Formats: sequence, structure tokens, C-alpha cells
Amino acid sequence: MSFTEELRRQPRIAYTEEVLVGQDGIFSRTGGRIRNISAIGAFIENAASFAAGSIVSLRFPLVAESEPISCSAIVRNARDGGLGVEFLDLSSEARVRIAAFVSKQSVSARA
Repeated sequence: MSFTEELRRQPRIAYTEEVLVGQDGIFSRTGGRIRNISAIGAFIENAASFAAGSIVSLRFPLVAESEPISCSAIVRNARDGGLGVEFLDLSSEARVRIAAFVSKQSVSARA
């Protein structure tokens, strides 16, 4: 099963928070924003260009008052306007936080 197929099986929500993207421990404000997120990955609208297969570091807030999520991710697809990334080293706490957030937002959107 490919990453894209697995991503489609995971609940995803629209989410528009700024994300810091970096490599080798250096983050930069690129104007990138997460467009949608699931427990295993995200799509990032980003001015920066990274090739598929690149490993990037991400830092983004899940909600304004919580500690930011920090993780490494692999770029699974790169196209004009954005990057599809798969999270690589999320802590179990961060994965649970994202899954709960996605679930809560999905329920709210249907209500």
C-alpha cells in the first residue's frame, strides 16, 4: 500500500496554520501553511521547494495555546504550490494529540 493510499484511509481535516520548515536544524519562515492534516501526514502550501524524498523538519502549532508539534517528515510528493509529507518521528504523545484534534474537528464539521 502506498503512502497516498494510506493517507486517504486516515481522517483528514482542513487546517490553516503556519508551519516552519527546515533542514539540518535550520528553520525559516517560508510563508508555508498546512492546508490539511491527518495523524500520519499533511499537505503544506509552501513557497520553498523540496524534492520528493527530501527529509525536512517541521514545527507547527496544533492549537494556539498548546506546545508546538516538532517532527521530521519525508516529502512524498512535491508539486506546484505545495508538498505532501509523511510524518516520520512523531512522539506517541504528538500522534495522539493530532489524532484527537483531527477527530474532534471532523465531528464539529459534521455537526
